[in-house]
Amino acid sequence: MSARRYAVITTCHAAGYDNYGRVMAETYLQHWPAEVPLLFYREGFELAPVQARLHSLDLLDCCPQLVAFKQRHADNPRAHGKRPPFKRKTFMGLRVPLPKRVRKGLFRWDAVRFSHKSFAIFHAARHCDADVLIWIDADTRFFAPVDRAMLDSWVPEDCFVGCLQRDSSYTECGFVAYNLRHPETRRFLDEFERFYTEDLLFREREYHDSWLFDVARLRAESRGARSYDIAEGIGRRASHVLINSRLGSFMDHMKGGRKQSGHSRADDLIVERAEAYWSDRGGAG
Repeated sequence: MSARRYAVITTCHAAGYDNYGRVMAETYLQHWPAEVPLLFYREGFELAPVQARLHSLDLLDCCPQLVAFKQRHADNPRAHGKRPPFKRKTFMGLRVPLPKRVRKGLFRWDAVRFSHKSFAIFHAARHCDADVLIWIDADTRFFAPVDRAMLDSWVPEDCFVGCLQRDSSYTECGFVAYNLRHPETRRFLDEFERFYTEDLLFREREYHDSWLFDVARLRAESRGARSYDIAEGIGRRASHVLINSRLGSFMDHMKGGRKQSGHSRADDLIVERAEAYWSDRGGAG
């Protein structure tokens, strides 16, 4: 096993912490190795560390460029998913309502919403002393131990990033491992950050963080850098790729409407899972 040092990062606002972030932090402390800190970037609330390895950081204080980005686009509907970059149909001079499938997907152009996550990553990558920085969405729950072998498997030392890739859609960025010691990673993150600081994201087809991540990732790969697919190809078949990957052996990701139930749905699984957590929810096993 390697001697690499790891850190985990997440962020959420006050309501998010009450609804799901608290569960993420508490189950993290139960199941992750004691030497791996959790960098929790909070927005609008105080977080009293229950253990020394839970690091509480004020997102807006840490990230003035995030504040500037939000202020610059406070009144820009295009940056909040309210004006998709395509022409709306009209009938007799009136705009036709967007189809339901498009309205459900307006998050794809909600640049401000997803910018919090991106700037937290940029800040942590510059200031933490870990060799590998692991982003995990705050709407997750851990239910089994994480060991050193798992940690070392998510991004090989000759890859700049490990992520959950899909063939026909953007990467699932609810879990990403950044190899901060790879020579390409700093350039990759700088290009990712410039989408926001120079407003270059509006030139892209979509504005959310996963799309921008993929644009920067593919540029790095075109220069010869290698990324690693943690999902090992399951993204070709699974919509909810995280829980169907090896990560589903110890964690759940309550993305979207799953936050209300507090767990993913049984029909989200397309692979057999032997863990009791999934059996209790009627999943394959």
